[in-house]
Amino acid sequence: MNTDIADQVADIAQRISRLSPQSVEKPVLVYFDIVGICWPIRCLLHLKAVDYELIKIPLQAWAYRSPDGKQPLPASFRNGHVPLYVDPDVYLTQSNVIMAYLAEKHDLLGDDIAEKLACMDVMAHAYDALFHWSGLFQVNVRMNTPDEVVASRLEAFMGHGSWGLLSDGYNRNLDAFERYLNSNPDQDSGFMVGSRLSVADLHAFNVLCNWYKAFDRNAFVANHPRLDDYVRSVASIPEVDDYVRHHQEQTLWFPLPQLAVKLTAPEDLKDLTTPSPR
Repeated sequence: MNTDIADQVADIAQRISRLSPQSVEKPVLVYFDIVGICWPIRCLLHLKAVDYELIKIPLQAWAYRSPDGKQPLPASFRNGHVPLYVDPDVYLTQSNVIMAYLAEKHDLLGDDIAEKLACMDVMAHAYDALFHWSGLFQVNVRMNTPDEVVASRLEAFMGHGSWGLLSDGYNRNLDAFERYLNSNPDQDSGFMVGSRLSVADLHAFNVLCNWYKAFDRNAFVANHPRLDDYVRSVASIPEVDDYVRHHQEQTLWFPLPQLAVKLTAPEDLKDLTTPSPR
């Protein structure tokens, strides 16, 4: 047994077990040591200059099993997974709920009830674009999967072959983002919802830029030029630009090569928000 990782897991589990609204003086966010789906949360906290503590969980520590075969870290969370957000008022364990709470608190959830619901629509689609059966996460994970199955799933996801007619998850999810953008009554704003930056844009930017464009830059730029313009427009907002350039971590997906079809290395993140040749 690796005593170093066991000690690390025990330490993290103990820190998590002590978290409650009564025990913290400032916000605490618990997530993996990657950006992943927490990019919008961390970007929002940066944009609003919120002083918070970040507890990082290495993926190896999350996957660790004790001698009895149990995984101590997932068992530390009441829903069995990350992220976890705690401040003196709340204890929240679902990423979209965390974002809705923070967006409401920091005035990033639209200007009326219609815009609030439109923001939540985009947030839900952003989650689906990653984790729905036609989402990018499913096709990217290859753990213990035969090579021919991995290749077939990828072909269908990118809209190729006979199964591509049924799946085409890459383009269909991006087409949906374009329809959300087109449905904004304020067409000149350049935002997903309303006339100013909202939580909808933070979610959309993360999925569009850090996941879909990073996954296949050529297909993204060639087939979805409006979304490419949108990504660059959001990135040009000074506060977002500052976060992307100086504060976001460089590992977005998985550091374990055997786990994924496509890993996002630091070089994959370069120039995602700069003009692309067409």
